[in-house]
Amino acid sequence: MSQRITMRIEDGVADVRLARPERMNALDLPMFDALIDAGAALARDGAVRAVVLSGEGRAFCAGLDMAEMARLAGTAGEKMPPVATRTHGIANRFQQAVMTWRDCPIPVIAAMHGVAFGGGFQLALGADIRYVTPDVKMAIMEIKWGLVPDMGGILLAPRLARDDILRELTYTGRVFSGREALEYGFATRVADDPLAAA
Repeated sequence: MSQRITMRIEDGVADVRLARPERMNALDLPMFDALIDAGAALARDGAVRAVVLSGEGRAFCAGLDMAEMARLAGTAGEKMPPVATRTHGIANRFQQAVMTWRDCPIPVIAAMHGVAFGGGFQLALGADIRYVTPDVKMAIMEIKWGLVPDMGGILLAPRLARDDILRELTYTGRVFSGREALEYGFATRVADDPLAAA
């Protein structure tokens, strides 16, 4: 794996952790690639029976690293890949980082703490099961930039939450707790230690 993700397999369980704690596991291009590579590798590994996806440090995932994305958009070096470019069938690079977990043929459990904002929230939606702390903060943040949750959120969220709740959260970017996430259908279970529960 890249330095963005750590992966340890023990007794048939893959412990996959976003490993950028100094940036609250914010998503940059290497993190997207690491998520895609890890998901593909685990899908091919017949010995793995389950995946636990979590984040190191204070957060599950703070969403897009906006400073890094702005830097890429403004440099002549490495450029931000066009969103319209389909790199994985019908999915682009950003969507595939979420959908690789949804398409994984083994159960994927997201263990969430701290924050799961924007792309981090969508990443969790790719899991089959989501265990959350009562006070985890989640939000569909894309409205702040005039965007929609297009990393898979549009496809996955309506399967979990009522339409009016989903619209309100998408239109406002309102932050909600783990307990609210359970009520809305985004969380499977509230646990003081989601990683241990997973």
